Amino acid sequence: MKRNILILLLIIPFSVFAQEKFTISGYVESQSDMERLAGATVVAGPGLGVATNSYGFYSLTLPAGAYRLNCRFVGYKTQTKQIDLKNDTILNFQLATGIELEEIEVKANRTDEAASQLSSLSFLNPGMEKIDRMPVILGERDVLKTLQFQPGIKSARENSAGFNVRGGSNDQNLILLDGVPVYNVNHLFGFFSVFNSDAIKDVSMYKGGIPARYGGRLSSVLDISMKEGNMKEPHGIFSISPVSARMTYEAPLKKDTAAFIVSLRRTLLDIPMFLYQTAIERDGNYGYYFYDFNAKTNWIINPRNRIYLSFYSGNDSQYYNNNRDGTNSKYRYSWGNITSVFRWNHIFSQKLFSNISAYYSRYQLNNHGSSDSGEQEMVFRATSDMQDLALKADFDWYVSPSYTIRFGGKASRMQFAPNIVQMKGIDTDIRLNEEQKNNSTHFEYFAEHNLNTGKFNVNLGMRGATYITGEKTYNYFEPRAALKFRSHTGFSANASYTQMTQFIHLLTNSSLGMPTDLWVASTDEVKPQESEQVSTGIEQRLSNYVFGFETYYKWLRDVIRFEEGAVFLSSQDTKWNENISVGRGRAYGAEFMAKKVHGKLTGMLSYTLSWSERQFNEVNQGRWFPHKYDRRHDISLLGEYRLFKNEYREKSISFGFTLQSGNNLSMPDVEYEGMYLPGGSENSRGVPDWQQAKQSFDNPNNLKMPVFHHLDLGYNTKRKKQNGKTYTWSFSVYNVYNRMNPWYYYKNPSGKVKQVSIFPVIPSVGFKYTF
Repeated sequence: MKRNILILLLIIPFSVFAQEKFTISGYVESQSDMERLAGATVVAGPGLGVATNSYGFYSLTLPAGAYRLNCRFVGYKTQTKQIDLKNDTILNFQLATGIELEEIEVKANRTDEAASQLSSLSFLNPGMEKIDRMPVILGERDVLKTLQFQPGIKSARENSAGFNVRGGSNDQNLILLDGVPVYNVNHLFGFFSVFNSDAIKDVSMYKGGIPARYGGRLSSVLDISMKEGNMKEPHGIFSISPVSARMTYEAPLKKDTAAFIVSLRRTLLDIPMFLYQTAIERDGNYGYYFYDFNAKTNWIINPRNRIYLSFYSGNDSQYYNNNRDGTNSKYRYSWGNITSVFRWNHIFSQKLFSNISAYYSRYQLNNHGSSDSGEQEMVFRATSDMQDLALKADFDWYVSPSYTIRFGGKASRMQFAPNIVQMKGIDTDIRLNEEQKNNSTHFEYFAEHNLNTGKFNVNLGMRGATYITGEKTYNYFEPRAALKFRSHTGFSANASYTQMTQFIHLLTNSSLGMPTDLWVASTDEVKPQESEQVSTGIEQRLSNYVFGFETYYKWLRDVIRFEEGAVFLSSQDTKWNENISVGRGRAYGAEFMAKKVHGKLTGMLSYTLSWSERQFNEVNQGRWFPHKYDRRHDISLLGEYRLFKNEYREKSISFGFTLQSGNNLSMPDVEYEGMYLPGGSENSRGVPDWQQAKQSFDNPNNLKMPVFHHLDLGYNTKRKKQNGKTYTWSFSVYNVYNRMNPWYYYKNPSGKVKQVSIFPVIPSVGFKYTF
């Protein structure tokens, strides 16, 4: 039945031909650098409008006649063009910046046309300028941390880039960089994300009503787009903070035809550490650093064809070198991502737009140690590696001004090599867990139908997926539906249903987003995860304010749980699927949001009431128990007060406050000395198994951490010279009143639970120079 519905969605076009019609199509771009603007609107009259797609393309079919077209985008001047429509016409818009602030805020109050079937609680589109002015820790702007002030999005741990959406786990979020999945988003053990804000153009996030064009995760989609490069003139940014330095440069390769952008970010932490260790003449040296490198180029071949090439590489490295008593010891622990994508935009006709791309994504973790005494060399290496190679095609068919069909598909090949261990000496070379390597093949296809009648906006979709691994083939069909009603008074009501499937799993027994968390694939024995989510909500928009309320309920099936106390990247020749339980979950709650969008003081207050639970037959006697990310209450306040603004100077104060119920942790219930079992062995210190203390976790997530809260303040001042150069200073104070929030708990040898807190009040300063 579901297969027949999918076929119908793919082939059913409906439109009314009452008179002769023609199509106006083209791109909407920024006049200053020719960046294409996603979500801009082109309006020919009441009920006659369309939004640009993700690549800045629009298509509008109208009866013959004279029209006055208005093109709008938040932060840009409205451009108006007169046209006498007698035949199909290509019409591009180039919007200029420099609009007055009051006009920006009024237009920012409009519903986002790119996702108009969703509410402001299900679809988020924070502007990068807003993100750049929010208070931060140690001067580092971070997209993921700013999103955590939104309702339904919670940090995994204090000051962590990892986040959880509506009761899901952090691996259930699909995170895309220029359409490519990024599988590890953490730097510095989760304190910062891998996304360099200076290289980002746009950020979109779906929490509910996820369109059929997205798939592969259960909870949310975060779609991040890189800047494309300035086609008009060279432009650069230099930024520095106590943690890192960043340099971005973009310029035309051929004016108005081709451009490029490169951006580099690197930590500064290891430099003073190296100088200090050299000054005291230590036998060895210890250090840590991370870096990010983004690059992108694009070329307009002709009005119908444009190609893009994007690349990202990021890595963390912790190292230790020592030369003592004739023995040279080295240790390196590193992890990182590589993504690359080639994209081709092609206009088949004025109504049919295509985006065809081929991408590669890789995440690799290396744990390498060696000892060389001249006579004998010992090497230990533990690695985890995953690779994703895909070819995909998406099509947008603009049937009429009120009806659009999106369809496409993807074929991908994934390779997994988790927990591969090698121990090598002069006479030995032992390799463990080679049999855990796994390959899988995916085929995915989708169709979306979007109908906008003015008062009603309907999005109906179906996504199909075939997953082949080993001797097993899994087939899934995922229906999607979203409905929104809007009245002329600014009131709207929405409802959505989303079904999702996830074919990969993240092995983790912490909430830190540590690099030791390992990605593994579904197998013949371990099924893919599934979820269903229903959400309903209402929203009221006034001249200065927006109020929203939304409820949701999420069902989860075949979710996995890695055993507490189990380890990976060890020398044990054990399979990962021997340390997991498979069960189900549920999450439900309500979200409230109030925004002030006009005036000197702007901001948002949000409150979330939520529950998240899990059930496994082998755990907790089969009873439901709270998920580690079950946080009953979440209050957030994020705002900005504009002190002064004109054409050349700007000053503002920003603030952020959050209060959340604490995380859940699993503390060992019992410690005991185990019996000497057949097959028991001695560890590296010669202590038999039976003499070692063992821990049991009979009651999972049995410790509720106390309420977590902190207040952050920021002050930003920006000066622009007549030659276009700008100087921005940002001052921030994290945790103003020095709340010592618990970061972790552990049991000391006497059995007492101890708290660890690592983030007191932290002032910082950052500087940005734009030229």
